[in-house]
Amino acid sequence: MAVFFVYLLAPLGLPRGEGQFSPHSWGELEGGREGASMQPLKEIRILDLSRLLPGPYLTQLLADLGAEVIKVETPSLGDYARSLPPEMGMGDLFSAVNMDKKSLALDYRHAEGRELFLKLAVNADVIVESFRPGNVDKYGIGYDAVRAVNPKIVYCSISGYGQEGPYRQRAGHDLNYMSLGGAQALNGCRKEIPVPYGLPVADLSGGMLAAIAILGALVGGEGAYLDMALLDGVISWMTPFALSAHFRGVQGTHPLAGGQPSYNIYETADGKHISLAALEQHFWQTFCETIERPDLLMHQFSPDVADELTALFRTRTQSEWIALFADKDACVEAVLSIEEMLTSPPVQARGHIDIGENGAALRSPFVFARRDRAPAPTLGADTRPLLEELVLDEAEFDGLVQRGIVA
Repeated sequence: MAVFFVYLLAPLGLPRGEGQFSPHSWGELEGGREGASMQPLKEIRILDLSRLLPGPYLTQLLADLGAEVIKVETPSLGDYARSLPPEMGMGDLFSAVNMDKKSLALDYRHAEGRELFLKLAVNADVIVESFRPGNVDKYGIGYDAVRAVNPKIVYCSISGYGQEGPYRQRAGHDLNYMSLGGAQALNGCRKEIPVPYGLPVADLSGGMLAAIAILGALVGGEGAYLDMALLDGVISWMTPFALSAHFRGVQGTHPLAGGQPSYNIYETADGKHISLAALEQHFWQTFCETIERPDLLMHQFSPDVADELTALFRTRTQSEWIALFADKDACVEAVLSIEEMLTSPPVQARGHIDIGENGAALRSPFVFARRDRAPAPTLGADTRPLLEELVLDEAEFDGLVQRGIVA
């Protein structure tokens, strides 16, 4: 898998205009195994018009792989994530998914701003937008307008339900996409009311799916228009479950959603929780032997066993259970809080946590591509140098600022 992934991305590290993989590139990429940071997208420029989470998460992944990501934001407000109220629980969202990016404050709704955007698009490889379907065409910066100046552009539109269909203009959020995608109904044990996920699964899965689509289009090298819906991410993640839910009627009691006792969450004596995931028979056997309950061996899939296990797990604290199973292959692990996760041995071992002056932050998930990242940019931090590429002199730039077209 790792070798395939490297070969897939290797052509993207070539200078623009070169479509073939050169042998020396493999040596450079392979160097990542010895500690050097691999940047397979270092020659890729992305103009990112998206806001909030799905699009910025997508482009954060590509930035982590070396792409130059330019956030194109309105001069007055910018990405809405900059001003999310703390009570929404996402006060650090902007800084978390906009690291190592540049910010261009540009009013693309204005004729002069639109012209500047299209000039920048000439040398871009990818454009990402997340407006409601049709809005970018109204602004004059849609796919057709960009393709007219750059035929090889990869243009990715992210929306809730896609660019076509009866729900194309419908408002929605993660909980709605999860509900319509059939995933929300699975998140309830034993026919209980489904519980909202703690993570915005549709936003993240949809963004990641769009990132994969962009990489595929870049490898193709011919340019493309990518219609990506957040609902698509949910449906893709439903692949292992959709048919069983449809044909076997297990929706709401799916075995992987608390429908069987050997794969569930249990409360411990200290009010914490333990995850038991003994799906395979040999794991279940080890579990039964460790708790000295051989009588349960033949009842791995019996719903009646759940009550016995519930009572059993409440007889010891979480740490006592973890100590008991420390050297046992039974798939028993603690359910950690975010604070506990930050200091857990496997997370520390993978180097996911960066402790800085402002506290802990998550590092790039691409271990092979990690490097020091710049913090999220202030609004318009890179406007002047980016527009200097278009040979604007100081007087022209100051005039744009005075008219509110750039900031």
